Amino acid sequence: MKSKISLVLVVISLILTTSCGKKGELLTERVQYDVTIKTPEVDLDWWVQNLEGPKREKLVQSIINSANAGKLKIYDVMSNKLIPVEELKARSTRTELLTLQRSYAPYENYDTVVKRELQLSDISRLRFLEEWYLNEETGFITKKVIAICPLVESYTEQGELRGYNPLFWLSFEKKFPLEAK
Repeated sequence: MKSKISLVLVVISLILTTSCGKKGELLTERVQYDVTIKTPEVDLDWWVQNLEGPKREKLVQSIINSANAGKLKIYDVMSNKLIPVEELKARSTRTELLTLQRSYAPYENYDTVVKRELQLSDISRLRFLEEWYLNEETGFITKKVIAICPLVESYTEQGELRGYNPLFWLSFEKKFPLEAK
C-alpha cells in the first residue's frame, strides 16, 4: 500500500515539475506595484516589509551598478524616454530647499539649498513592473519582471513623510514596456 502511494506521489510531483516550466496564459502585460525593502519607522516585526540588511544592500547596489554601467537601459519615469548614463549620474545628486530658523534673535526664517549625493540607504522601496502568466493545468502563477524603479523617501520641512520619489526605470526588456506598442 505504501509503495502505491509513493508511486502516485512521485508521478504527481513529476507532472507538476514538468508543467511548472511552462509560462502559461498571459494574464496581464503590465502589473505595477511598490515593495518596501526597508522596515518603516513603525512598530513592526523586523521581517515585515523588509529584506535583511546585507541582502537589501546587495540588491540595491546591483540595480545602481547596472544603471551606472549602462548594462541595462534606463528610462525617465515621467516621459518614458531613454536616459543617457551621464544624465543618470547627474540625477544622483539631490537638491532640496529647506526653510530653517536662525539660532539667534530675532530667530527669523531663511531658505537654504542643500545638495547631497544619493546614498543606497535612501532607497527604501522598489517599484516592480511585471507580466503575469497563469498555468491553468497547475494553477501556478508565474511572474516576469520587466522593469524596476528605485524609490526614495521625500519629507516636508517638518520632517513628515511626503511620499516616495521614483528615480528611474531600469528595464530588462529591449523595448521599454511603457512605450506605445
